[in-house]
Amino acid sequence: MTLPNETLRGRFLISMGRAVGALAWHLRIRRRVVMENLALAFPDKTEREHDQLGRAVYRALGTSLGETLLAPWLTDPEIVGWLDFDGFGKFDETVSGGRGVVVAIGHFGNWELLGRGCARRGIRMALIGRKLKGFINKKLIASRAESGMGQLPDRGATREALRRLRSGEALAIAIDQNMRPKRGIFVEFFGHPACTTPAAAVYALRAGVPILAAFPVRQPDGRHRIVIKGPFDAPELSGPKKIEAITQQLTRAMEAMVRAHPDQWFWLHRRWKTKPENR
Repeated sequence: MTLPNETLRGRFLISMGRAVGALAWHLRIRRRVVMENLALAFPDKTEREHDQLGRAVYRALGTSLGETLLAPWLTDPEIVGWLDFDGFGKFDETVSGGRGVVVAIGHFGNWELLGRGCARRGIRMALIGRKLKGFINKKLIASRAESGMGQLPDRGATREALRRLRSGEALAIAIDQNMRPKRGIFVEFFGHPACTTPAAAVYALRAGVPILAAFPVRQPDGRHRIVIKGPFDAPELSGPKKIEAITQQLTRAMEAMVRAHPDQWFWLHRRWKTKPENR
């Protein structure tokens, strides 16, 4: 079976995306943020290694752009065939019997394809995300809806989110964005305190459903392997301490994937922007 990235249209769009990524690097679009983040996360690497990794990050983002532009042209079998679901046995086992599940995700690999692939595979999934502005973001949201993936706002959607979980749906929540102090808790990420959303743990505990983490890892041939981690729990704890412990576990899982594939994470985000009050 020919992979979508190997078709004429696929090669063209992905090459175009990589060119956009290379241009963004040369124009220094958020390059300072990327290099500061890389230096913070990998203090043992040399400046040259940081530079090489930074270039790889922009190349990977450009590749994801091309893949996302390609996705609407693909049939359900083509989308599903592009993703390696071998790791989904744990997911299927967790949701057996009509149980809902919280899926912690991040801006890792091609996260847009992850949602599309799950929807095309028949998994009822809604994404909780921030309200995106601008024409391109509106098109992205519309494209998600067309693929069968639902979307809920990150504010004022608690009742609907819990209803969906209790009815057996999957709820995807990004856990790798910086939060304001009132909306996040501090856990360690690459050895530094990072203000992180506790939403994944909170929703799972309130709905009484398990928590998994999903990471789409781009392979050398262009296929995307879905890595499933978890379930995550801290049965010996309760209340806020339990929420913090689970959030830390999820963040450690994210860090492990980023360390293994550092070019596939979105380093353009100011992940450590919010500082603890005593620092």
